[in-house]
Amino acid sequence: MGKNMRSRLLYGKMPRDVEDELSPIHIEKTWELLEEKFCFNVKVWKQEYKLFYQKQPHSVSEQEAFVEFGAAFINPVLNRILKRQEHHNTWGNMLIYIVRKH
Repeated sequence: MGKNMRSRLLYGKMPRDVEDELSPIHIEKTWELLEEKFCFNVKVWKQEYKLFYQKQPHSVSEQEAFVEFGAAFINPVLNRILKRQEHHNTWGNMLIYIVRKH
């Protein structure tokens, strides 16, 4: 199974163009948005993400790990803040917005 297929299976709610274009610049823009709009302690969240990424198999790219980390840990927090249903795809929608904007 190719990297793109794995990504589609895990993050199927994201359009393929967003998955293909997600870059380290977009990841940094995401951290900035989380800090500016939601007052996230980005320094601590980045440390947690780094530990999460280090535990991933070598076949998992930084972008894939970031999407997975956000879906598992950041999305629930955003949904609680925004009073949305537990499984609302706030994280995926935010990544779509950032990739298409930048």
